[in-house]
Amino acid sequence: MDIPPAEDGRWHALLSGMASPGYRCLALRILMIRLTHAYRHPDADRTAVIEELRRFFRDNMRFAAEDFQTIFAGAAR
Repeated sequence: MDIPPAEDGRWHALLSGMASPGYRCLALRILMIRLTHAYRHPDADRTAVIEELRRFFRDNMRFAAEDFQTIFAGAAR
């Protein structure tokens, strides 16, 4: 699966809270709590936050694939 580049607007929607899918993967749920708080911080390095989430999907796709599909197949709300 190709992971969208950091410039893809869906990362911003996801990390800013504009999109809020339900996550099945517990590790992703826990990570998203930390990353959304970091992303919303005024001094946030948003590119680094996005890259961390991209790395998570790259390294853990075998058990996070369903959530990835929900987010990037347009099913996220």
